[in-house]
Amino acid sequence: MKRFVYLLAMATVSLFASCSIYHPQAVDIPLINHPQDVRVDASVGMSVWVLPDVFTVNATASYGFNDWLAGQAHINYGGENIYAQLAPGAYFPLGAHSVFETYVGYGLGGSWRDNISHSDANSNDTTTYKTYAYSGRFMLPFVQANIGWHDLTAAHIDLAFGLKVGGYLPDYDYRKYDANGDIIAGSEKIYSTPNLLLEPQVLFRIGGEDFKFNVKVGFAWLSDLYGGSSNTVPFTADLFTLSTGFTFAF
Repeated sequence: MKRFVYLLAMATVSLFASCSIYHPQAVDIPLINHPQDVRVDASVGMSVWVLPDVFTVNATASYGFNDWLAGQAHINYGGENIYAQLAPGAYFPLGAHSVFETYVGYGLGGSWRDNISHSDANSNDTTTYKTYAYSGRFMLPFVQANIGWHDLTAAHIDLAFGLKVGGYLPDYDYRKYDANGDIIAGSEKIYSTPNLLLEPQVLFRIGGEDFKFNVKVGFAWLSDLYGGSSNTVPFTADLFTLSTGFTFAF
């Protein structure tokens, strides 16, 4: 029991001393299946490494331009992070209730954090200072394939699976500060190593023909950040994102 408490404490300390520079994106899997098919998804998401550390609001709009061409736009924001992507694609109905989609897209994102510490010298004197900070951005060219089933049963259930494969191209910097607000010599770190990204996702929707409740779970694997390389410290990425919200069809 003592060992478990110790490991949990160390994991928690590690979480708040690290810098999350990517989380799986809560992008809708629309399952476009006919021309002029419009899907708008709005959700809130929670991303987890050791403990939940990123919370976002998410919006996705998807459209079927003709009998095969589709397009999608997505954006999310979490106070200390932002991401947006555009992706043209194609859809192929496989039957009355199944469809395959593929997209080629480009994403841009970034994250930042100033870690603030408070020290009380006495009850009348509180000192506030920055202990560390990081900031940066990344580019993400990708391809994605989705397959799913829509409007199953009278509850109009949708079930879908997606896989995004991309190149994560970061440009981040990290620095520590002393109590005087000066950068500690030798504490600065730059991270710009390209990563292969694999990001699978599962989606479930239920409701009516035009309005459904949705739940999405996404996972992310980054080749360098999860490859055990010591040069990634203190940078890390969240393992999975759970999101829930609503989907509108027009």
